[in-house]
Parts: sequence; structure tokens; C-alpha cells
Amino acid sequence: MTHVRNLILFIVFGTALAAVGFAATKPRALVVASKPPDPGAEVARLQAELARLEALVPNQPTVMTQLAYHFANLWFAAAHQNWPLADYYLGEMRSNLKWAVRIKPTRSSPAGEVNLAGIAGSVDNTEFSKLQEAIHEHRSAAFDRAYDETAVACYACHKAIGKPYLRPQRPPAAAEHVINPDPAAKWPP
Repeated sequence: MTHVRNLILFIVFGTALAAVGFAATKPRALVVASKPPDPGAEVARLQAELARLEALVPNQPTVMTQLAYHFANLWFAAAHQNWPLADYYLGEMRSNLKWAVRIKPTRSSPAGEVNLAGIAGSVDNTEFSKLQEAIHEHRSAAFDRAYDETAVACYACHKAIGKPYLRPQRPPAAAEHVINPDPAAKWPP
């Protein structure tokens, strides 16, 4: 959240500085006639705007829920050998994992600080890469192994951050029932 907060502060303060610079280019008579802005009031306004913008940013559990949604649907896309759809879900998983660690790159745990960005990078370079290879080569057995290895890696991270109750599994049902995973589907036309 610190990175997001710093980015928002940068944008808000940059906008304020640009506004002050624009005001400085007014004709001299207008500048003299207007009273200078109160710095304390401007800081308070910017702090309120920052709090408002921070409230709009989803938290890490929200993003991880999206990742779990795509992970479940990935299983069913591959089970139906709909490799383009499986590739899509894997891409969404990668994007969500990167987003999650931008929100919170480290997490405190009972054992100390956990480098989530490092773990995510490792999962992306190993387990996700194995999934991608199996998808691109249309190898179901390799996909199944890589999927299980990914679940094990996810669980290792969950345990490292003190959340062993977040135990991934092969999904019993698709998370999305609107998307038809059958690559031979005829409807809609």
C-alpha cells in the first residue's frame, strides 16, 4: 500500500504544483488582486483527497480472490483441452499475482517479514512457466502436474505468511459458469 500511497501523493502534489505554476502565469494585475492560497488548507485538502483515493484501491485479499477465480477456471479450460482459454486464464493469473505484490510486496508473519514479491517472481518463473509450456504444447498430463505443483507453491506461501488455513485444491466445480470451456461449442453462433 506504501507504493500506491506514494504514487497517489506524487500525482496529487504534482497537480497542485502545476496549478500553482499556472496561477503564476496570470497577468500581474490578477495575481495581485487574488489572495495567496493557505498552505495548511491545501495540505488538508490533499490529505483528504489521498484518503479518498486510497479507499478506492482494492486490498490484496481482493486481488488474490480474483487470482483464485482464474486458477479454478484454468483447471476446467485445460480439462476441456481449450488451450486458448487456458492460456487466457494463466495470463490473468500472472497479472493478478503481479498486482497483488504491487499492493503489498512484503507481509509480516509470526516468523518475521515475508518477501511476497520474491515468492511471486519465483512462482511466475517456475510453476507458471511449466503451466504455460504444458498449455502451449497441449499436454494434459504435464498440465495436471504443473497445476498441482502450483497449488503446492501457493500453499507454501500461505503457510509462510501465517495463513495455513488457505489451502488450495483442484476445484470441484468451475468458478465461472457463463464461459463455456468446450472448444467445440456451437452457441452462441
